[in-house]
Amino acid sequence: MFIKNVCSISIICLFFLCSCFSSNSKPASKKEKSDEAKITKQKNWGFKAIYSDETKINDYKSLPKVKVAILDSGINKNHQDLKGKIVKDYNAINPGNENVDNYGHGTAVAGIIAAHDDDLGLTGISPNAEIYDVKVLDDKGLADIDTLIKGIQWCIQENVQIMNISFGVQSDNPKLKEAIDEALDKGIIIVAASGNTLGLSVDYPAKYENVISVSAIKENLKRSGVSAKGKIDYAAPGINILTTDNKGDYSYYSGTSFATAYVTGTVAVLLAQKDIILNSQNIKSYLNDKTKDLGEKGYDSEYGSGLIMID
Repeated sequence: MFIKNVCSISIICLFFLCSCFSSNSKPASKKEKSDEAKITKQKNWGFKAIYSDETKINDYKSLPKVKVAILDSGINKNHQDLKGKIVKDYNAINPGNENVDNYGHGTAVAGIIAAHDDDLGLTGISPNAEIYDVKVLDDKGLADIDTLIKGIQWCIQENVQIMNISFGVQSDNPKLKEAIDEALDKGIIIVAASGNTLGLSVDYPAKYENVISVSAIKENLKRSGVSAKGKIDYAAPGINILTTDNKGDYSYYSGTSFATAYVTGTVAVLLAQKDIILNSQNIKSYLNDKTKDLGEKGYDSEYGSGLIMID
């Protein structure tokens, strides 16, 4: 959907698209249904890569709640693994209307971050995340700059602590940068997908200086070829990720969108643990001590400071 003459934003797809995304953009991957999650609790490879000790999640259930905003296509709040996780929602496309996720992207992101740690389904990275569902993408995964800005402004008003933005655009936009800077100035930590640009430059808003930019890695901890290169801060699991879908089931997804969700969930856990106040200004210096170096030694343009982990 194109609104007026504002360049559209699409979710980050597996194939590189130009800065004005069209309505034929495709989901982050072809979804494959999984009945396994209905039978027994699953901790997929992404969860295991983030947690050096999987049992540690039990220690984090009593941590203070952290307000995490997911700016996306909406979330299926009735999914068995997400019931009770969404504490507030806002429809930036049609304010006052109910949030319905007909696209599925937002529900998939939410499951990675905050799926219940119970007997069925999946386990999300952050048991202490309170989800603020901000609908900015329409049923085709498209949005305009003004809608995204409205979503950001709502997050500022709600005093959220983390914003997850699993989409982007190749062209800078002064109005978007102003809104992002306002959120950063309020101390909000913003985590954004670097983009599935097939090794080309990082998308905005991930490209902005104090926004955490995330690339996707495969199960062998090698960078996915779809990921952008350049201003990368951290790498996270993003290929063949089993998570919640908008039909109340579980599906596999791939792309930097889902790697971003892992970093958001990790930041939520670390934020609640820390005695000092972590915000957009000092978060990276703390996270850099929580990474596993990948690729070239030290910082590089494919993995950033490395795979972010919870110990």
